[in-house]
Amino acid sequence: MAAGRVQRIPTAALAVAGFVAILVVRPGSPTMTATLTGVLTTGAAVLAAAVWLRAARWATGRAKLALRLLGIAMLGWAAGSATWINGYLTSGIDSATKIPPLAEIIFAVSMLLAPLAMVILFGNKRMFSIRTVLDALLIASALLYVAWAVVLGPLYHARRGSLTLSALAYPLADVVIASLVLILIRDAAPTMRVPARLVGAGVILMCVSDSTYAVLSAEGAYRPGGFGDLGWFLGFAVVAVAAPRRHELAGSAAVDEDESSSFLLPYLPFILALGTAGVLFVVKGGQIEPTLYVISTVLVILVVVRQLIVLRDNRALTDQLEKAVEDLKYRAYHDPLTGLANREKFMETVEHALAPAAGAQIAVLYIDLDGFKPINDTFGHATGDHTLTVVAERLNRAARESDIVARLGGDEFAVLLPDLHYAPDAHSVAQRIQSSLDQDIDIDGEPVRVGASIGVAYGRAGRIGLGELLRNADVAMYAAKVQGRRRTVAFEPHLLSKRPLGHVS
Repeated sequence: MAAGRVQRIPTAALAVAGFVAILVVRPGSPTMTATLTGVLTTGAAVLAAAVWLRAARWATGRAKLALRLLGIAMLGWAAGSATWINGYLTSGIDSATKIPPLAEIIFAVSMLLAPLAMVILFGNKRMFSIRTVLDALLIASALLYVAWAVVLGPLYHARRGSLTLSALAYPLADVVIASLVLILIRDAAPTMRVPARLVGAGVILMCVSDSTYAVLSAEGAYRPGGFGDLGWFLGFAVVAVAAPRRHELAGSAAVDEDESSSFLLPYLPFILALGTAGVLFVVKGGQIEPTLYVISTVLVILVVVRQLIVLRDNRALTDQLEKAVEDLKYRAYHDPLTGLANREKFMETVEHALAPAAGAQIAVLYIDLDGFKPINDTFGHATGDHTLTVVAERLNRAARESDIVARLGGDEFAVLLPDLHYAPDAHSVAQRIQSSLDQDIDIDGEPVRVGASIGVAYGRAGRIGLGELLRNADVAMYAAKVQGRRRTVAFEPHLLSKRPLGHVS
């Protein structure tokens, strides 16, 4: 936790203790208690505004805007509270249930500015996804179910003649704000997670006092200076402590892709609503009022839709992982320049073809290009790479469909002919390779030509090993080089005596 925030905690704790002491002791008349608590709440809002506006000096861009908006929202609450206090001091404490119109407007603007500031400061592109919208709706519906079942519903039905839905605007707005706050806390950047959680807790505490005020006012039981006002003071105190530091703002643009810690967030309010429904079912003998029935139906639909979205996302993620695995396998076994099998893939394939269970005859063509180095040295590596890709295409066309063509490295290639039923087929493939390489390659309008020295070695599964077979093909290729290049030579045992020591690749 930031050092500046730690230093604010003792001051905030001391202020809260003083506020609670006033509520418990209730010094002087009820008007005195209400005045003291009102002044302290207004002072806490002013302090919260000051620290957030001060933090705006360190921010830039949208973070600066968000900090200023939240500071203005806190000032708005302070102004509304001061107007309210003045109203019941001049008109009497019994008028406290009627908020002055000016204070109503100020509170409404502040209730809009605070969530907007949190969206700008803590929100990211993830909050506009379908899943996040569903999460917000699910949380809001679950909280509304609990609020209606426990407080709002009984109050509405008990005072149907005098209580209108407009009187429930504060509690309903608080449900929406609390839902938005929970989503923002979940999706905040890692460096801003502590400020997000603290300011979110502060706003929710204020929402609790708003709802308490609305309910008590509807019953005619609200009196300022009671414990119901504690949420406002606590909220402003926590928001003041939550103001971010410079290093936290520096990382506010980062996005945390790990959703594992927040996956269950939308289901916690749902479980709470489900438990509430179970209790009501037992208490009321299975009777469910229409409003709760509608909310519960919406909840079920939202959960089902969310699960379908999760399944879709999981399937898409699985497909991405499978494609990534296939891509890694391809990269591990293929040459990045030509797309041919690489040395590892070729060795593995030849070894598999020589397994005793296979029993078939195979052949390996070992190919080394003639005349490639002058092209590479004269025209540059880019031209050399282009030449190698053209050679690779021609080797593929010359080979049979079942053959494996590989680039072993540099200008060395190889071809595996598996299941060779007719030995001369290997020479036919080698001849097609020689003919294809006799054709010119266009390099910026200038024709160039490369040839190939090809060594052919035969083997049968169970009778020869991988190393011996490749050695024989390499020796035959070297013999083709010695005999004048651009030719094909089949391995014969006597060629081993002509192989220079250490030549074999």
